[in-house]
Amino acid sequence: MKKFLTWFSLGAILVCCVLAALSMGKLNRTYDPAQVTVPVYELQQNPDAFDDSTADGAAAAIVQQNLTKSQAVNDVTSIVFDFRGYDTMGEAFILITAVAGSAVILSSAKKEEEKEDAKEDE
Repeated sequence: MKKFLTWFSLGAILVCCVLAALSMGKLNRTYDPAQVTVPVYELQQNPDAFDDSTADGAAAAIVQQNLTKSQAVNDVTSIVFDFRGYDTMGEAFILITAVAGSAVILSSAKKEEEKEDAKEDE
């Protein structure tokens, strides 16, 4: 019964993932390279040469102050590792804890199975 429920759950998750991927494929594109007026490579090489005065809110702070505060050329990298470094470290800790916990649970279940098999063989 456990194997059936496991395979049924995995199948249901797979079907949901496929349906989600198909429905996302029908959505409008959020990035169109034809509409980009700023060459990305030139912006990365010399960000001070471009006008960023039209940015507002958090985008303005990120675009206008990134290089002076973090010395990172890539804005996304500076946000993840500089401005939100403790948050990223916490997420990594949670992920490592989850993986380690899963490994402990699976290894203890395997040991119990081996003990039962050894008792049956005697």
